[in-house]
Amino acid sequence: DPNPLIRALAVRTMGCIRVDRITEYLCEPLSRALRDEDPYVRKTAAVCVAKLYDIAPDLVQERGFLEVLHDLISDSNPSVVANGVAALSEIAETSGRDVMKISASVLQKLLAALNECTER
Repeated sequence: DPNPLIRALAVRTMGCIRVDRITEYLCEPLSRALRDEDPYVRKTAAVCVAKLYDIAPDLVQERGFLEVLHDLISDSNPSVVANGVAALSEIAETSGRDVMKISASVLQKLLAALNECTER
């Protein structure tokens, strides 16, 4: 769909479907949404990865979604960065594993994104 709000709504709806048997079918649209040209779609997709991890953690790892979340930390849009970090944080809490992998370069990207955020 040409409308990013429709694409984001579709991703959000997919994330709410918590049925084991259809998780495999969510992967390709989710992968496309994570690389979408619109930041709203990408940030929505990041949240969807965390929801998918709750029901199919092995699938999230096999499909490389954790790596894509790490890539989102370098996104040019601070909202995408924030949602990528939030998704990784939620996954870390759920799994009990350190999936965040904060290195010096990741920290630098997070600080740059924080600098871009303007909250008044």
